[in-house]
Amino acid sequence: MRRDAKRRGPAAKRENSGYRSDRMTQARKPRKPAGNTKGGPRTHGRFQRALDDAARREIEAALKETSGNVSEAARVLGVGRPRLWARMKALGIVPRR
Repeated sequence: MRRDAKRRGPAAKRENSGYRSDRMTQARKPRKPAGNTKGGPRTHGRFQRALDDAARREIEAALKETSGNVSEAARVLGVGRPRLWARMKALGIVPRR
């Protein structure tokens, strides 16, 4: 065993064998996209359509209340601004100022 490997302990043995470098450089499999890949509202099932309609009404009401200010509407709804933008895009809502 090399002199510097003794000083570093058991981790040096794994490092010399390529154990860590092999694991760190392996390519990850791409994730499968979510069921709704087109970005539009989900149209499967009555329940999901009802949820989308309710979300659309709430978002539009919050935008109307805040004069189209998306950041303020997100605060009123209790969600983050990026999440609200994503939901608006999925439901086809365009903020009007």
